[in-house]
Amino acid sequence: MNFGETKLEPTDSALGATPPMSLSVILPNFNHAKLIPRALRAYLNQTPPAREIIVIDDGSTDDSVKIIEDFSRRYPAIRLIRHLRNRGVVAAIRSGLDVATGEYVLLGSSDDYVLPRLFGHADTELRANPLAALFCSGVALVSLDNRVIGLRPVTQPCRSRRYLSPADVRRAVRTTDFWFIGGSTVYRRQLLADIGDFDPRLGSITDTLTTRLLAFGHGFCYDPAVLGAYNKDPTSFSARNALSVEASLRLLHAADAWIVEKFAPEDRDEQRRLFGRRMRFGFARLWVVWRDGTLNTDAVSDILGFGPADRTVLAALARVPLVSGLLVLGWMTLRMRPFGALATVQAAWRHLCFKWFGRAAVQRQVDEICRPRAEASARSAD
Repeated sequence: MNFGETKLEPTDSALGATPPMSLSVILPNFNHAKLIPRALRAYLNQTPPAREIIVIDDGSTDDSVKIIEDFSRRYPAIRLIRHLRNRGVVAAIRSGLDVATGEYVLLGSSDDYVLPRLFGHADTELRANPLAALFCSGVALVSLDNRVIGLRPVTQPCRSRRYLSPADVRRAVRTTDFWFIGGSTVYRRQLLADIGDFDPRLGSITDTLTTRLLAFGHGFCYDPAVLGAYNKDPTSFSARNALSVEASLRLLHAADAWIVEKFAPEDRDEQRRLFGRRMRFGFARLWVVWRDGTLNTDAVSDILGFGPADRTVLAALARVPLVSGLLVLGWMTLRMRPFGALATVQAAWRHLCFKWFGRAAVQRQVDEICRPRAEASARSAD
């Protein structure tokens, strides 16, 4: 099982000879002065390089702007756009999309980063499959202290690198879901623009629904290789929304309305049902994973729409010492059935194989990216 290596042949860009990929990286930033150098270095070290890296500073009050300007002086591909006040992640992404010139776009996050060969894999697959709306890959889940602790997506649309047609997507989504992880997803920019870019009503789940709609319309390329790193941070934009019952329910309502508005009539009802149930499970799961020593079963039940019987069961399970989290997750999974049984078993086996055979190789890549550089030391000396 291949997690971090590739059979793709290296290109001449390893020697600096390959022209840039027609890719615009759009990187929102808000007060991530300590993390954005890592993200920028990871983008700059890709083969082939991106045509442009557009950083949108969303009203930072730390040293972010100074650091980004320092990078932009040394690397002409980096361009800085400043919001004088904080307008939110979706507004920052839209500012970047307004000026992007690449055939493809990647929507990054300053606290996440890419791993080697992402751009090369995306370039190869999108060229070979001109009908595909986007490319995505496996992603390592990384703790705040840079330890590789898991894999995303949890379930896969397929088990090997391939193009999935719209018909394939419709079949796969009945038993698996949530394949598109932001930091490793490369879009065809025009197709993204054709559906209206990112809708601010959808907040932290806007990319989840946008990629879903694009996949239904055009299909996508999937590569199981681990080519990105997602930071597990309960203070992140998506986590803050998920850990608020009010925000979660508001997003679920907005998502339902968006699906009615955007999806074809033959897909609409099924996708409202599937997405609503799975997104509720996803939000509630974070209350268990990031519980900070306690289990708020009332919040979990509110998000899941549980009645009195399920609420009583969850409250009882939450009082069991040591394994309360596992028991609550088990009951939630049994009642909500987010994925098919076979897909769940395959996901468990894949995660075990990654832990035994793949994690060490990915950890070495993460360590290399996160290792302090001379440029950071020089800044601190100033």
